[in-house]
Amino acid sequence: MLFYTGHSGSFDGNGRQDILVRHGSELFVYPGSGALNGLKTYGEPMKIGVDILPDHYLWVGAGDFTGDGRADVFALTVEEQGYIFLNRGGLAGLDTLAEPVHIGGKLPEVAYDTIALADMNADGKTDIIGRQGGTSKIDIIPFAGEVDGTNSFDAPVRLATLGATDIPLGAADVTGSGRPELLVLHDNGDLALYLTPDEGLDPHGEPVGEGRWHTIGHGWDTLDIIDVTDINGDGRPDLLGLRQDGSLVAYAHSGTFDPNDPTAVFREPVVVAKSWRDVTAIS
Repeated sequence: MLFYTGHSGSFDGNGRQDILVRHGSELFVYPGSGALNGLKTYGEPMKIGVDILPDHYLWVGAGDFTGDGRADVFALTVEEQGYIFLNRGGLAGLDTLAEPVHIGGKLPEVAYDTIALADMNADGKTDIIGRQGGTSKIDIIPFAGEVDGTNSFDAPVRLATLGATDIPLGAADVTGSGRPELLVLHDNGDLALYLTPDEGLDPHGEPVGEGRWHTIGHGWDTLDIIDVTDINGDGRPDLLGLRQDGSLVAYAHSGTFDPNDPTAVFREPVVVAKSWRDVTAIS
């Protein structure tokens, strides 16, 4: 993994997006208050997992794989094996998550060097976005509809071909178009939106047509982790970023997107947590 990105969900099913955080080898949920309010944006943490060691579980993130409105946890091991920890029915400490279900791993012909989670087809369930290792090819790995071992995900489908050094951070409807756009980090630190072409795929499975780009920010490579969330429940994506000094900052969506002034789509950052120097995952 070249860059850690997250995707928030509601662990207790109340519709307010919480954040999943790995401190050391332990998983915590910080309940969302439903409003951006500085250090009071998130409530007191609740431990939901132990022994989630970074040298075994390389990547962990929140996603709803059952469509019940409660966040589950997806984890990828250093051996590139995927596991889903289903939510038992609400936020209940160490009883929140069921035992992990192995859902498969590295495909024989392809490996991914970045992973992100998002609902790409509006079915209420989470899909995987990955960049093929050593390439600029971005795939969707669609969720098959239910957690069923190695049958949980369908075959990858090409979403886009980006620049060789571009990192897909996730997807969200930032512009209000009604469809998710790719959030992409360029190697110069710019954060950009990539609107995929509408023409579908050619017979070889490659996208037809040219996508559109909007640069929405600068200097985002100074953040160690970026998370897509919706802090106030207005249906517009907000972003969280972990700075190198351990502070977590929120970038609230302004409520509008102007293609002539795309950098205005997110407001100035607000600090929502401090001293998170031992954090290796936020989702």
